[in-house]
Order: sequence, then structure tokens, then C-alpha cells
Amino acid sequence: MIRNSVALLVLLAPTAARAQDMPLSQILIEGEGWTVDRNSGRPRPNELFALSPDRGTVFYAKPGERFLFAYSVTPGIVKRESFKPYAPLRTRRGAKSVDVAGLAIDRDGRVYAATELGVQVFDPTGRLCGVLTPAAQGVPYGMGFEGDRLTMWIGDTKYARKLNTAGAK
Repeated sequence: MIRNSVALLVLLAPTAARAQDMPLSQILIEGEGWTVDRNSGRPRPNELFALSPDRGTVFYAKPGERFLFAYSVTPGIVKRESFKPYAPLRTRRGAKSVDVAGLAIDRDGRVYAATELGVQVFDPTGRLCGVLTPAAQGVPYGMGFEGDRLTMWIGDTKYARKLNTAGAK
């Protein structure tokens, strides 16, 4: 009886609670990796703000910090001082901070932060799902979704990686 009650509670739990177990394997496609995108176009600017799929939360990367920050949106009001720490970023051993070169959100609410360590992916509750290895050596410049492909610039080259998700609309 108790087991059935627990199972029912898990099924009825809010989305954020169910989002706590979002391993990177949910979005990776076996055999897929970063590829050079020959249809490169112009580099995407560094976006250090991103909006959740439900438009209820703004995410922000402050230069030189160890955290991504989040703010619940009040229509018409966004104050940078209102941003609170949301997700701890991985840093190089001994480093006190890491620079984020771009933020993106997928349709399921995962937050993607492009750093020199790779793309750090966080679930909607702020827990680290994992880190996608860098597409190439160097500091990324800009990142975003183009349908089901995560794209980023490193130097003069645009890289893309197909995922089992798509960007938030």
C-alpha cells in the first residue's frame, strides 16, 4: 500500500520535481558529435541572458562569477540586482570563476552555458546534468539552438551538434 502511494506521489509531482533526474544521456544521440557547420553565416552574439520556455524566469551569466543567476519575471520589471544564484558552474581546478560565453535554453527547460570547459548543461532545478566536451580548443563565442542543433562559434568556425531536443521558442 505504501509503495503504491509513493508511486502515485511521484507521478503527480510538479514538473520541477520530476526534472531533477535529467541526465545528459536524454539529449545526446549515439554517434553524434560536434561537426563543422559549412553553412556558417555570421557569428551569433554572446547572449548572457536567456528566458525559460514558460517565460517565467530569466537566466543571467555575470562575468567572472561561479554561478548562473535566475530571476522570476514580474511583467515589465527586470532588475539585475534581483538575480539570485541558480546553478554552480564548474571551474578549472584552483580557479575561482569561469566566464560564460553564451546561454541557451531547450524546450524542456535545460540551461546550456558555453564555457572554455565545454557546454555545461543544467536541469530546470539548477542541477548539473553534465558537460558536453568542447567542439574545439579555444574560447567559444556565442551559442544557440537552430532547431534540434546546438551551434557555437569558436574562432572563425561554427560548430553544430544534433541533440534529442530543440531550443525553446
